[in-house]
Amino acid sequence: MHEMSERKIVYKKNELIKECPKCGNNTEFTIHSDYCAEDCCEVWAVCKCGFDPTAEGKGWGNRYEDVWGGCSDENCQAALLCSWNENIELLEA
Repeated sequence: MHEMSERKIVYKKNELIKECPKCGNNTEFTIHSDYCAEDCCEVWAVCKCGFDPTAEGKGWGNRYEDVWGGCSDENCQAALLCSWNENIELLEA
């Protein structure tokens, strides 16, 4: 069974990752990975200020799913470019 893991990441200022609606950050995140079903883990990003768009109602459930989970480079990128960006767009709508 996969246990929850997390990884702090820092990127250079960029135009690929949407800014946090609470603090404007788009460079520092903690990536979380947690077991959610028999053969599935969720991976998602939380801003350095603590903002988690997957816990804000509209975006709930829009987390990147991966069979093995973990905070590999690939999962970190997917959590930010897919899950984070999509959830921020949902919250802005």
